[in-house]
Order: sequence, then C-alpha cells, then structure tokens
Amino acid sequence: MSIYSSDKKVLPLIILAVIALFSFLLMQSASRGDSAIMDELAHIPAGYGYVHELDYRLNPEHPPLIKALAMLPVLALNPTFPTEIPAWTSKLNGQWDMGRAFLYASGNNADRIIQLARLMPMLITILTLLLIYLFAAELLGAWWGLLPAFLFGLSPTILAHGHYVTTDIGAAFGVVFSTYFFLKFLRARSAKHLIFAGFAFGVSTLTKFSTALLVPYLIIVALLHFWVSRNEYAGWWRQFWCYIKNVALIFIIGYMFVVYPIYSLFVQHYPIARQVTDTTSILTSFAEGPTPVGKLCIPMRCLANLDIFMAGNSLTRPFAHYFLGVLMVIQRAAGGNSDYFMGFMSKSGSRLYFPLIYVTKETLPALITVLFGLLLGIGGAIRRARRDRWIIQPFMEYCRRNFAQISMLLF
Repeated sequence: MSIYSSDKKVLPLIILAVIALFSFLLMQSASRGDSAIMDELAHIPAGYGYVHELDYRLNPEHPPLIKALAMLPVLALNPTFPTEIPAWTSKLNGQWDMGRAFLYASGNNADRIIQLARLMPMLITILTLLLIYLFAAELLGAWWGLLPAFLFGLSPTILAHGHYVTTDIGAAFGVVFSTYFFLKFLRARSAKHLIFAGFAFGVSTLTKFSTALLVPYLIIVALLHFWVSRNEYAGWWRQFWCYIKNVALIFIIGYMFVVYPIYSLFVQHYPIARQVTDTTSILTSFAEGPTPVGKLCIPMRCLANLDIFMAGNSLTRPFAHYFLGVLMVIQRAAGGNSDYFMGFMSKSGSRLYFPLIYVTKETLPALITVLFGLLLGIGGAIRRARRDRWIIQPFMEYCRRNFAQISMLLF
C-alpha cells in the first residue's frame, strides 16, 4: 500500500520532468537554427550594458529582468563591449546600432553570444511550465495538473517564443507567479504570504510593462474575494479596509523592495546628467510636448515633467527610469504601431487580432479543452441557478468554491 501511494506521487513528477525536458530540447533545437531576431538586436546589448556596465541607457522601454538574466551566461565569454562608439557615448538610445556593433563588428562570436543568451529565457519558460503544474496540481490533483503543463510546454506559440531574448514569456511567468502567490495570500492571510505576494508582484513588474495590468487586476480579485467571503456578522467596513490595506502593502513591497533595488543597481554607472538629458529628449513629444512658459501643464504632460525632475535626483532616479519606460509605452500606444492584418495596413490595430491569432495559432486539443471546460462551467452555473431560482447566492457559492478559476478568467 505504501509503495503504491509513493508511486502515485512520484509518477506524475516523472512525467512532468519528461514534458519539461522535451519542451526544452525542442526550444534548443529551434534556437540553433535561428539567427538573432530584430528585438534581440536591441535586448542583447542592452542587457549586457546592465550587468557588465551597470548602465541602463539602452532600451528603457522594457524592464531589465529578462535581459539581465539572459546576459549572465554571456559574462563568462568576456566579449568586447564597444563603449567608445557613438551608439553608446552620444546617441539617444542607440540600441540597434549598439547591437550590430556588439554582435557583428567587435570581433565577438555572435552565434555563441546569441545561443548562450537564449539559455535563460528557455529556463524561464520551463520554470513557467513547472509553476503552471504546481498551480494546477493544487487545484485539480497531481495527475490532472499534467494537462495544462503538457498543453503549455508543447504549445507552438510557447515553443516559438520561449527561446528568444524577449519579454513575452517573462511576462507570462510574471502573471502566473504573481497570481499564484496573491491567491495563496487571500486563502491564508499571514505576514509570510503577504511578503511572498509582494515579492512575486515586484518580480512580475520587472518582466514587461504590460504587467501593469496586474495592478487593477489584483484590486478587482481582492474586492471579489471580499464580496464572496465577507463575514456578515462583523463590521464590513473594517473587513473592506483590511483588504485595501493588504493590497496596498503588496504593491509597496513590490515597488520598494524589488523594483527600486534592481533599478538602483542598473543606473549605478548611468551618469545622472546623461539620464536627465535622455529622459528629456525621449519625452519631448509626449502629451503635446513641453508646456509653454506661464501656462499650466495638462495632466499627462505633468507626468512627463515629474519624471524629468525625478531623473535629476539621486534618490528618486531609479523610480524615474522605471516610470520613463511606462511613459514610453503609453507614448508608443498613443502613436500606434504599423501592422498588416487581414489584407490591410493599419496603425490602430484590430479588435479581431488577438482572438483570431489565438484560434489559429493554438493547437486543436488546447482549444477543444478550453471550450469544453467553459461549456461545462457555464452549464453547471445555469443548472444551479435554475434549481435555486436565485442567481446571486449560487454565484457567490460558486466563486467561493472555484475562486482561483474565476480569478484566472477575470484576467
């Protein structure tokens, strides 16, 4: 009996290890046949500048974590990093020129640098797979947890992007990582879980600026949890305030004890005068440009002015550089990105893009599983509502019993 029980616990982990190994080997095989993609031409020199020079002048529109981790194995090669060329010394965010010079014009082995740089993104992809299994196994059991791990690890989309030095897979990891520990805190509120949730939020924030969506998302999840689990016999205002306070503490821990120290490290050798000049130049056209003398700035332009001011202060300049990246993303989104989709060129994009890409890029087993699960969930909710003839109470009970699933659907 004990041997059987032991096998039931060990066998799923062996299968998980096989899935992870197979996924890694497929990514590694794809990586060997791929030259540097366009984004890597910017991310690789930027990341090396962070870890070798402790200087964040390149690629501020993306957080540093994935790029910096990718360059740790490259440090062992001790490649020539051309800090004497204009792309580094004088050009504003000369990331593309720096990438071409670093990889192809400085006597370095470009292929070796690229392949070593991709090692950490591949490991982060595998770490995401393991985290998905852990999350799913806690909800569904050790055997059923293998299904989402299998679908993720062998997804063509994940295999295609998981071996590049880009921020996409890092963002996927960050969202799952932050959600997992936030839900863990809501289930068992303690100082330990609060710290873990704050740390996970901070890490996710350093993967990609689109993870800023986690701020409203976590607030909504916390409010939903308050609504479905509040004690009707205790003061609701005291309970509500406790939720708000805890969410605020998670954000503070993430920004103060994760984001700030990492940015402080990577702006250490970034001259403060150069940071002010670069920030001012990058934000020149932001929100209709500089405010005329004697006039009040419009709200969005006030944010740019505040960022420029913070960049000139040694204490606040790490946050200023983080905030610069956020403003650059806002500026880029407002200006639009040229794209070709369904036979048309556009700068505003299409609402059909992501749904259509999801349907056409994901595998049929994954799509069928998701559709089947949604239909089962919706059907069960409708049957319960008909039986009870009252939708609010059954819905609250469903949320209480399936809170993790509801939270992921909300995202």
